[in-house]
Parts: sequence; C-alpha cells; structure tokens
Amino acid sequence: MSIFDFRNKLVENYKSFSQSFIRIAADDIKEKVDEVCNTEKHFWPDPLIQVNPFYKLGESISDLVKDGKLHPTIKKIFVKDSGKPLDLYTHQVQAIQLASEGKSFIVTTGTGSGKSLCFFIPIVNSILKSKEKEKQSGKGITKRTRAIVLYPMNALANSQKEEIEKFLKNYNPDNGIDIAVGRYTGQESEFERDELKRNPPDILLTNYMMLELILMRYSDREVVKNLKGLEFLVLDELHTYRGRQGSDVAMLLRRMRLQLAAKDMICIGTSATMSSVGDRKKQNKTVAEFATKLFGTSF
Repeated sequence: MSIFDFRNKLVENYKSFSQSFIRIAADDIKEKVDEVCNTEKHFWPDPLIQVNPFYKLGESISDLVKDGKLHPTIKKIFVKDSGKPLDLYTHQVQAIQLASEGKSFIVTTGTGSGKSLCFFIPIVNSILKSKEKEKQSGKGITKRTRAIVLYPMNALANSQKEEIEKFLKNYNPDNGIDIAVGRYTGQESEFERDELKRNPPDILLTNYMMLELILMRYSDREVVKNLKGLEFLVLDELHTYRGRQGSDVAMLLRRMRLQLAAKDMICIGTSATMSSVGDRKKQNKTVAEFATKLFGTSF
C-alpha cells in the first residue's frame, strides 16, 4: 500500500467514525454537510508534501581545531558513531565564529539541520577554554553555571539533556577539566535540587517559569549565587515567545541580566519557523528586531 492509499484509507475510516455520531433530519442541512465533508473536503485536507533541503556543508570540527578556532578536546566530544569528528553545516560554523567573537545571534533553519549544535558546541568550547585558563592560573577552577538553555516544554529539556550527555560521554577528562549538564524544570527530587546547589552544572537546562522561581525563591539562593556572571543564555524554539508570554519573558531576561551581573552574556535563539514575509534581507531584519526586544540586547 502506498503512503497516499494509506492516507485515503485513514481519512475514510475517520470520516465514517465522526459521521456516525451525526443524525441530521433536515434534508437541506444534511445535503450541505455532506457537500462540505465529501466534495469541498474542508475537514480532510490534501496530503502535504515537502522537500527536505540538503544543507550546505562547511568546515569540519577537525578543520576548526586545526585552525585554532575550537579547543582540541571538542573533536573528542562531538563525534559520529564511527568515532570520527562531526562534519558541520555552514550555519553551524557561522554560529561558532559569532560566539567566539562574543556576539549574540539567532539561528533560523529547518528541522533536522542541527540547531542544537549551533549553541552546544560554542558553549562547550568556551567552558573548556575558560576552565583550562583558570587551572593554569593556579587559583583553581571555579564551580559555577556558565550557560542556561531555556526550553518551552520539559519534554524538550529532557530529550536535549540526553542528546548533549550522549556527546559528553565520549570525553574522559584526565586533566581535571570536566563538563556537567544539569536539569532544573520542576521534575527533580529534593536530593537532585540539593545536588544542583552543591555541585552546580556548567550548563543548566530549564524553562522560563522555573527560571523566574529560581530568581525569586529564598530556597534557591545558592543556585542564583552559582549563576553569577552567566556567559550564555539560549532560548530554544524562539517563535513560541510571542504576545503576552513574550513580554513576560522579555522582562524576566532583563531582571535576570541585572540580578546575575551578566552584562557580557551571549544571547542565542533558535527556531525553525520565524519570519517568512519578504526577501531574505527583510526576514533577517524582522527576526533581529524581534530578538532585540525579547533579549534586551542588540542583534
């Protein structure tokens, strides 16, 4: 059976099921309803066919390490199943370059194009370099959270935690420089929350409602202390922060920046669906204006 035959069979079965609840006595109304359901097909849209583009390849992680743009350890962490360092798309290379320059940026690219690597690679790279520098100074490595990633849903935070930990398992630190990822979304036990306070993760995955509670609750004062001088803030699924929710989050991010004294924080947003009106220049302008209002920093 082809996918289109399967679709037609599925629609017919659902149509029969839904119409089995309807008993229309008036002939004219019944005729109109049948016309809408069967002829005009308002309730049964045509199949949607989309082409998944092949994204342009850029430099590989090995190339960027060789050029000194990435820490050498990165090629041990972000590897394929074969153990070979990942090849990167052009937009991922651009994201790494912008982050290395201390610039905030927005990634708007399709599903399956590796948006999460656009922020995880720069963040892990920055953490490795900072910790190495702190260790060489002789003062020891400061235990603190250096990056926050906000997700609109806990399910996304859970899946992304598994994804980044899958890469970090490739790295066995033999120099005392490790990288930890933690989650604080309201699902955690009391023991897990206490552990976050005692041993702050380098990267914290959460949602905007929990972030607001963290900044306000007396019981989370140790978490806030560990967030001082935050270096990275990431908002995944940027398009969800619109209207009233967008305004609430915008004010939250401004309070957070002040409370954490994070004046040099790099802000990153990702989304597969942002502006689609006008040419590329106009779309970029629209996205930049939206991001500037949301994050409270210039894009």
